Amino acid sequence: MSKLYNTWLGYFLFVFCVFSSTLSAKETLHVAVASNFKTVLQTLLQESPLPGVQVKISAASSGILYSQIVHGAPFDVFLSADDLRPQALVKQGFASQSSLVTYALGELALWQPNANKVNDKVAIANPRFSPYGRASQFYANANFKKPISYVYGNNITQAFQFVQSGNVSIGLVAVSTLKAAYSNTQNPKYLDYKVLEASEYPDIIQQGVIIKSTKKMASAKKLMEFLMTSSTQLKLIKLGYRSKDSNASK
Repeated sequence: MSKLYNTWLGYFLFVFCVFSSTLSAKETLHVAVASNFKTVLQTLLQESPLPGVQVKISAASSGILYSQIVHGAPFDVFLSADDLRPQALVKQGFASQSSLVTYALGELALWQPNANKVNDKVAIANPRFSPYGRASQFYANANFKKPISYVYGNNITQAFQFVQSGNVSIGLVAVSTLKAAYSNTQNPKYLDYKVLEASEYPDIIQQGVIIKSTKKMASAKKLMEFLMTSSTQLKLIKLGYRSKDSNASK
């Protein structure tokens, strides 16, 4: 009897362990995110809009992420800092037109945390890879005294880091990055910036798509739907992005 009991107990424990493992196993959604949106997305996801799903974020410039996707990187969702690359992925067959959304409009700021330290260099994101860089270069060429000596960051976050470190005294950076830095540190230097008028640089239209090869389509759609809800869009304005409705009046 004892042997039979132990046998049945063994079977029960085995089934229980397998069942528990299945329940606790998490699906992983791989999201390629433009560097300016990484911290923001992490903040938004604190609400856990995808229960049972782990969101793994890979952040870089939009150009680099686009190239990785074209060359087979196993991403499920691409949140770009522009509209060109997501639309290119749709045209090339890597993403579907129906998944294309404009989830945010980027906002630029002129940041010079130390007014006493001035040099002739301006930190911006590299225009070759970053839509923030192209917008920054457009603004600088129209408003700064020539010639301009640029210090290029691989992305808008690195441009911010050049100014933050003191290596460059002035930079054109994302408002969202400054707000995130202040939220984390409460350092007033991150409040000492000038938000640029939207009419003074090209729109930074941030679009996203679901990659066709994903095996997690349901979770990918839920993430996109979450980003487009009115409550999320209101939070994005507070976190340093322009209202999408403001684009119509530009």
